Amino acid sequence: MNKAELAAAGIVLAVGVSTLVAALRFPVLSAGVPGPGFLPTLISAGIIASGFVLVASALRGSATSPKPGWPSLAGWWRVGLMLVAMAFAFVFLDELGFLISTTLFMVLMIYALGERSWLMLLVVPPGAALALYFVFAVWLRVPLPKGLITFIG
Repeated sequence: MNKAELAAAGIVLAVGVSTLVAALRFPVLSAGVPGPGFLPTLISAGIIASGFVLVASALRGSATSPKPGWPSLAGWWRVGLMLVAMAFAFVFLDELGFLISTTLFMVLMIYALGERSWLMLLVVPPGAALALYFVFAVWLRVPLPKGLITFIG
């Protein structure tokens, strides 16, 4: 059992529970649509679940846990590529639109994380961008920039 990891897991659990308590003050559903407490409730549930996973990992322990260290030069290049991808997505969001900028952002992120499968790079980002578009633009009715793709509703 690693006491430092257990303490960190306890902090994560405490943050999740306090966020959930605050989120439940707002209506989760309002007139059949997600209300202001919907997303904070989901996020806090995810934080709590992560806390439980961290507690289990700390209690189980591992004698061969690697010591954290500074990333190598290649790691710093990956971090830089991810930051450039994020800046690109923010700068060109209105001009390109949500679907195109999100797809390009995800391609660069997946590539920076080391994935080199063309199938993965060509299928997952557009699919994930479409899923995010459906959740936010269609289901939650959040207006997203259309950019170059003006024919979408």
